[in-house]
Amino acid sequence: MNKLHIYLITLLAVLLNSCGRKPSTTAPHKSGDSIYRYDYIYDIAISDPQRALALADTAEMLNLLRPDHTCLNAVKAMIYQNGLGQLKLAKIYCRKAYEDAEFQKDTIAYLNNLTQLTGLCYKSSDYAAAIRYASQGIQMARTHGWKSPEAKFLMYIGMSQAHIGITGDAKANMNRCIALYEEIVDKEQSWSSVNDLIYTLGETMDALCVMGDWQQAATLIPSILKANNLHEQLGSEAPAGAIDMYKAFVYAQCMEIYLHTGDKARAAECYQKCLSTDYAKSSDGAMLPTRYLLWTKDYPQALHHIQIAKQMYQQKRNTESEYYADRLLADEVEALTGLERYKEAADVSRRIITLKDTLFKRKQQDDVRELAIIYETGEKEAQLVRQAAQLRENRMILSFTVCVIGLLGMLLWRIVRHSRIVRKKNEAMAGTIKGLLKYKEELYRSKDDNLLLQKQLQASEEALRQQVMVKDSQPDVPEELPAKAEPSAGIPLKDETPETGVADGDIDPDLRLLFERVEHEIISKELFLRPELSRDELMKLLRIPKNKFAPLFKQNTGLKYPQYINKLRMEYAAKLLQEQSDFSMDAIAQSCGILSGTTFYRLFYENYGMTPLDYRKSIKAFDNKRNRSNHND
Repeated sequence: MNKLHIYLITLLAVLLNSCGRKPSTTAPHKSGDSIYRYDYIYDIAISDPQRALALADTAEMLNLLRPDHTCLNAVKAMIYQNGLGQLKLAKIYCRKAYEDAEFQKDTIAYLNNLTQLTGLCYKSSDYAAAIRYASQGIQMARTHGWKSPEAKFLMYIGMSQAHIGITGDAKANMNRCIALYEEIVDKEQSWSSVNDLIYTLGETMDALCVMGDWQQAATLIPSILKANNLHEQLGSEAPAGAIDMYKAFVYAQCMEIYLHTGDKARAAECYQKCLSTDYAKSSDGAMLPTRYLLWTKDYPQALHHIQIAKQMYQQKRNTESEYYADRLLADEVEALTGLERYKEAADVSRRIITLKDTLFKRKQQDDVRELAIIYETGEKEAQLVRQAAQLRENRMILSFTVCVIGLLGMLLWRIVRHSRIVRKKNEAMAGTIKGLLKYKEELYRSKDDNLLLQKQLQASEEALRQQVMVKDSQPDVPEELPAKAEPSAGIPLKDETPETGVADGDIDPDLRLLFERVEHEIISKELFLRPELSRDELMKLLRIPKNKFAPLFKQNTGLKYPQYINKLRMEYAAKLLQEQSDFSMDAIAQSCGILSGTTFYRLFYENYGMTPLDYRKSIKAFDNKRNRSNHND
């Protein structure tokens, strides 16, 4: 018990020391100039996304942004999409933020996250999920009377329906979206609302063109040109160069639609207006008039614009993209073919094939890399959760230390007490088993003596029978047989119950005599130690009739043949464990005729209620205790 007290005191000191230790990470102040703010992280999300992500992780670990209902999963989703361009991770964090019940209290932020999640589902071609999230977003927007989010969700529903072939509903939803934005523009007259209207009109026209409905797309041209004029009037609110760039794109889109509808005059007018912009004259906008030049078969001028765009892409080292292969190089092939420069066209075609193969492999690598990042991010989140739990646990440990130590001391005391009780029971059981094994040895020797007496008696009876047969004068008067010998002390009487629990009255006398002979052979010749001793082999060896084999063991021992053999083996194993202290468990198992150590342990435990190792320890302790008792006496 002294050792137990020392152990408990030491454990208490260790716990108190760990509870009193301050955490290594010092929580930053939540003042207004702190870098752990949503607006600051948002500002650096594009310029320095890695730092933004690190700040978000620290803020999550120290729980710095939760008081104002800012969801860190939404912050991370924004960083991964806008800063790192990893859409799969952005979608994962958007969905986590979507499922955050606490985050739903901030309705505007939650609706913005739902808009982002809808867009990510649309970009990843998960159109059914995009429609589902957009429908929920529309309900929220209508509840609060917010028309701009409602229009954006209608646009996502329409574009998703267009991709899955529901063209009628797609057009209806896109038209409702445009009508909402026009209503917002009429009411607000702001550059941002006009910008949203132009974007929606452009996306709707693109979707109609993909569906092949060029005439319907042409009906939207007056609306987008009107919005573009209003855009120019509100140019003072726009970033530098934005008005000119939007104008170039609008006229380029209108030019292509007019070409498909056969209105060459208006297409030429839009072409000239597109060329009049500074953006179309720059290398960034060089590809805008290319489609018109190819349609009008002005191949030299088209090739000139393509070369300008290629130089720009090469300078920016951005020549491995789907746009570069599918639009720029494809247009170059068409221009070269129109100029009958077939060899160069073939070379560019081969370059397209090689580039597409490279892009496919890169996409596979990017997918694998992104999955690895997802796994790593999951591990990082798990680590953050563990750290947060550890901080909370350290705050609680001090108040519960006394209770824990008390319960631990009680538990240890019960374990020690239980171990002592089990040890004493095992020692007593081992002594009992030892006595029973000794008694069985004496019983087997008595049975051998009994068998010898029975053989002598049978020989005497046979001799007497021979004498009676030769006495012809007195055939009906047999001589008195000699009295049978009294049974020895070790031989059970007829009215005694055998050790097996099977009464003698229930046993066929012939089977009893046969079993005594079989048992004598099995034990005296140690046949039970043979691992390969089978039923057929034993019947052949001891000449046991096949129809008597099963009842022979069942009626005399209450056990089946394998159980009886295993019982003899376990008795032999217990004897070896007593006498051969240097034998390993495997050696004892093999000596008993059992080749599997697992089987040996199982059989021994079933027979004696303890493992062979516990039995060896217990029998040694029993013998030592008895020797000390004898020595004291």
